[in-house]
Amino acid sequence: MAVKTRVTEVQVFRSGATVTRCGEVSLTAGRNVVYISGMTNSTVFDSYKLKFPEKVRAVNIQIVSDPLPDGDEKKESEVIAKQLDEIAYQIETTDMMIELRKKNSDFANRSNISVEEQEKILSALPQQILMLHKQRDELVEKQTKLTEEYNKAVEEEKKPVIIAELSSEEAGTVPFILQYQEKDSCWVPQYEIQYRDDRSPLDVSMKAQIRQNSGEDWKQVKVTLYTGNPSISKDLPVIAPIELSIYEPPKARAAKGIMPMDMMLGAAAGAAMESSANMMMGAAMDVAALKMDTAEVSEEETMTAFILPNLRDILTDTDGNMADLQSFKVNAVYNVLSVPSVDNKCYLTAEVVAADWPLPPADASVYIRDTFAGTVYVDAAADTEKILLSLGQDERLTVVRTEAPKKLQDVFLKNLRRSTSKISIKLVNNSSEAVNTLVIDQIPVSTDKVIVVDPVQLSDGIVDDETGEVKWNLLTDPGKTVVYELEYNVSWPKDKRMGEHRKNVVRRTATVSSGSQFCHTCGARMSGKFCPECGAPAN
Repeated sequence: MAVKTRVTEVQVFRSGATVTRCGEVSLTAGRNVVYISGMTNSTVFDSYKLKFPEKVRAVNIQIVSDPLPDGDEKKESEVIAKQLDEIAYQIETTDMMIELRKKNSDFANRSNISVEEQEKILSALPQQILMLHKQRDELVEKQTKLTEEYNKAVEEEKKPVIIAELSSEEAGTVPFILQYQEKDSCWVPQYEIQYRDDRSPLDVSMKAQIRQNSGEDWKQVKVTLYTGNPSISKDLPVIAPIELSIYEPPKARAAKGIMPMDMMLGAAAGAAMESSANMMMGAAMDVAALKMDTAEVSEEETMTAFILPNLRDILTDTDGNMADLQSFKVNAVYNVLSVPSVDNKCYLTAEVVAADWPLPPADASVYIRDTFAGTVYVDAAADTEKILLSLGQDERLTVVRTEAPKKLQDVFLKNLRRSTSKISIKLVNNSSEAVNTLVIDQIPVSTDKVIVVDPVQLSDGIVDDETGEVKWNLLTDPGKTVVYELEYNVSWPKDKRMGEHRKNVVRRTATVSSGSQFCHTCGARMSGKFCPECGAPAN
C-alpha cells in the first residue's frame, strides 16, 4: 500500500532542517505493509521518526531506494506511461480523421456524387475540421500535463521510501507523522540598517534568507528558524598541560632572494587598502521596502527560535525566500571620519556598543534616509567592546592634506642627525549643517631608545603614544574652514642608519575588506576561531 505525505512544518537551523510531514493510511486489523514516501535524496536517513497512534505497533521498518509494488499494484509512472500511450494513439487517430475529411472533400476524380451532395459535404467540412482540431488541441494539452506528471513521478520514485510493517488492533484510517533531517537547507541572517540623522539611533531590522535544495517546494508550511546548528558535535573543553623548556634561538643566517619583511608588509597593506577602498564605494540607489510581520522570538535552552507568522512557501533551489525576524534601535555615536594620509575621502561612521547588538554576525544593507548606500559586514561576535560601522562615503566635508619636504640637518654637538616633517590638513565643511568630525593622522613611533620622536606642533590634537595616531575630534560649523598643523622632529645617532616601515594594522570596522577570513569547509565568512555556519575551526 503506497501512502503519500505532505510537508506541514519545517524547523530550519543555520545548517540543516527538521521536516515534519503528515499523512493518513487505511489499515486492516492485523498485519499491514505500508510504503511511505516523502523523504528526499538529501535526507539524513538515520534521523527519521514515524509517529502513529498507540493502537498501531511497528513490526519492521526499513528504507529502500527503489521499492517493488505489492501484488498487481503498479508504479505511478507506469500508470501514467500507459495513459500517455493511449493519448498518443488518440492524437494519431485524430490526425488521420483530419486528413480523411480533407481527402473526401476532393471531388476532382469522383463523378458519382451529385452537386447537392458536394455542397452538403463542403458546407459541413469547416465545422468538422474545427471540431477535430479542437479535440486534438485538448489531447495535446492533456499529453503535456501528463508528461510533466510522468517526469515528476519518475523523480519521486527515485527517492527513498520507508517500508513499514505495521500491526493494528482494529481496522480504520489513522493519521501519522514523519519527521527527518534535511541536509541541503539553511538560513543566513541579513541586516538592514537605516540612518536618519546624527541625533537619532540606528533602526536595525534582522532578516533571514532561507535556502533549501531538497528538490521539493514546501508549500504553506509553518516555519521556525533556530540560531543553533545541531549537526555540530559539542565536545566538552579539556585543559591541556603547559610545558616549559629552555629555548635556544637559532643562529641567524643571511637569506638570499627573499623580500624584506617590511617590504612584504607594506605591499600587503597597500593591496588591502586598495581592495577595501574599491569595496566601500557603491552607487546609491533609491529603494522602497515592503514591510512584513516580524517573527515571534523564543529564548530556548541552547538557542534562540524565531517563529515566523502565518504559513508560507519555501521554494527549492532559490535564494529569494526572505523573512523579517526582529527589529530594534541601537544608540550610536556618529562621526565623519577622515584619514587623509590614507584616503582623501570622508566616511560617515557609527560607533555602537557591542553589547547593544544582540544578534549574530551578518552582512548588512545600509540606507541613508531611505537611499541605499552599500553593504557592510557587521562582526557582532568580535572580541571588542565597540563596533565601528561604516555607513558610506560622506561628501559634506572636503579634506586636503599637504606634506612639506622633509628637512635633514646635523646636530654637531650631540652627534645626531635630525629630520623635520611638517604636515598641513585643511578641512572644509561644504554643507549647511554642523558636522561631528574625527580626523586621524600620525607621527612615527620609535622602537629603539636611540631614536627620539619629538612632537613640535599638534594643533591641540591628542596623540596615542603606542600607535602614534593623532586625533582631532570637533564639531565643524557649516561653511567653515579649519586648518591643522602637524610638525615633529626625529633624531638618531649620526653614525647609524634609520629604517622606516609601516606596520600592518587591522582597524575593527564593520565593512567588507580583503582581510576577511572564510571557512575552509563551507566558504562562509568568519571572524572568530569557529565558523558561525558549520562550526569548523579556523585554519
